[in-house]
Amino acid sequence: MTARVLVVDDILANVKLLEARLSAEYFDVLTACNGQEAIDICERERVDVVLLDVMMPGMDGFETCRRLKSNPQTHHIPVVLVTALDQVADKVRGLQGGADDFLTKPVDEIALITRVKNLARLKTLTDEMLMRALTGQQMGMSEDAALLKALSEEKGRILVVDDDPRSAARLVDWLSIAHEPVLATSPQAAMAELAEENFDVLIVSLTLAGADGLRLCSQARSADRTRHLPIIVLVEPGNEARLLRGLDMGVNDYIMRPVDQNELLARVRTQVKRKRYSDHLRNRLEESIEASVIDSLTGLHNRRYMETHLSTLVDDARLTGRSLSVL
Repeated sequence: MTARVLVVDDILANVKLLEARLSAEYFDVLTACNGQEAIDICERERVDVVLLDVMMPGMDGFETCRRLKSNPQTHHIPVVLVTALDQVADKVRGLQGGADDFLTKPVDEIALITRVKNLARLKTLTDEMLMRALTGQQMGMSEDAALLKALSEEKGRILVVDDDPRSAARLVDWLSIAHEPVLATSPQAAMAELAEENFDVLIVSLTLAGADGLRLCSQARSADRTRHLPIIVLVEPGNEARLLRGLDMGVNDYIMRPVDQNELLARVRTQVKRKRYSDHLRNRLEESIEASVIDSLTGLHNRRYMETHLSTLVDDARLTGRSLSVL
């Protein structure tokens, strides 16, 4: 199914420009000229990504984003704030309101398409998990909202990969305010940590000496253990080409150097919440699957499990010449 993108801007020319760019990439585009109209559309129709202009009369983009993210019906829809103000304070304010990403005017076409595709993939996964969790809830397995809130407020375990001593020390100090950071100074050390420990976010510098940070990101995305681990990359200005490659391979977010402390903490907080929420839904799904084939009283596999696997076991017994018993 084609991803549906909602473009929100009070200036018609901006709406038409973004609509044309997105339609050329075969996205289904909806439009709104103010924040309230955008909220109404999100509550009424399926929306996969919202491109939201910040500077609008009446309800601005920050307030619109905050309302979307505080509404249980729309909180999971990715929101990209589109702004002409490339100021860290504006980005932090948007991230604190729940925004998933930023685009700065004039909007670069490659960045626009790459980020929308990335967030649309994430939305598809989230929708599937929410639907399965709702099915489980309807079958009597209630979702614990208080537990979700508690999980999102716990300190996250953050793996920082940076070989610059001063930069690494700053990152670790800042992250220690709200999280539990672990430092690795090489991709090899990082992979060793990822193989042994569980982390909530991976932060990778793309300026590692003698190493390719994107290769580490790719390895983390390919490994079963870290496939769903949120990744944030640190990028030098002017290195947009490598950034876009990273976003396309599954990097979740990025921070331009020099790194601002507030922006770092806000972006990491967003990714930790998303990771904890996704993990909880995934665990609920696994529990639902297990409940369908395990007898709750004895803890043994039930008749449904036997009917599914008995034919395979019989075939194996015939091939190997071994006996098969059913108790």
